[in-house]
Amino acid sequence: MAGDQAARRELASTARVRLADSLAHVLGDRFVPEPGTKPDYYGDGIVVSGVGWLERCPPRAVFPPDDYVDSVATARRRVGLLALRRLGDDASDARDVATAVDEVLADAADWPVQLRRWVDELDRAGRAALAAATITWCTSVLRLVGRDPRIRWADPSRSTRWNVPDRLVQLTATHEAQMGGVVQGERVLVVADGVGGPADRIRAGYVALVRAVGTQHAPVRVTLAAPSRGELTQVAVDADLLDLAVDRVTEHVAHRADPDRSPVVPGRWCVHCHLLQDCAEGLARVGAASVPPEGR
Repeated sequence: MAGDQAARRELASTARVRLADSLAHVLGDRFVPEPGTKPDYYGDGIVVSGVGWLERCPPRAVFPPDDYVDSVATARRRVGLLALRRLGDDASDARDVATAVDEVLADAADWPVQLRRWVDELDRAGRAALAAATITWCTSVLRLVGRDPRIRWADPSRSTRWNVPDRLVQLTATHEAQMGGVVQGERVLVVADGVGGPADRIRAGYVALVRAVGTQHAPVRVTLAAPSRGELTQVAVDADLLDLAVDRVTEHVAHRADPDRSPVVPGRWCVHCHLLQDCAEGLARVGAASVPPEGR
């Protein structure tokens, strides 16, 4: 499979057709762009990312929290990738990583505007905290995957996107690195420090699907790196994996298209859910008495 370009192209084509047909089935005549107008996926459509559709409870994905703010925890990956892209092939230890991080923090001219503004507002202690967290992130990732000149670290300002034909639906996914290409067979690395288990296969399947339909060639495999657990999980990309991803994406889009019909699935996630105050099922799950009044 690794060297079979035709087979990987066929996998991608089959997934693309199946996804388009599945979405047509659940959407009908909705989310169709107006002829002669530029599609506004974020304003009028549905944008699927690699995060929301992993939620066990559909309303949590349909109505995500809107309290995102830049922080050391959210910025370390983006700064870290910029640093890894600067490392030479002979870089061998944390001192090399620290030097690369310092160089990146000293030259933010090509950074995304929002990230650059946030870093510019940090005081000395804040910049030191960001540098330390970024160095830790980089060294943890390198400890798992090693140094290999064939690894191409991703540009953190870019992502793989695919617009579903004739629909206001866009799929977008990020990855941390890749090896190989169309001829050799692409191998994709994703740093995912969440809970492992079945979610790993779903996460890998989604990245593989977006890469497949976006580049018209299915990757050979997706490797999930979990630095906090010290684990590498390799997931081979085949028809079953892409079918799983198509089914999950279709289900997610269906919930997004009909938010009021999204079923509530109570679980351990209810305790910290941002929708808890207005969710009878969630309150029943955790016990209304244990929920603090809103604003406290």
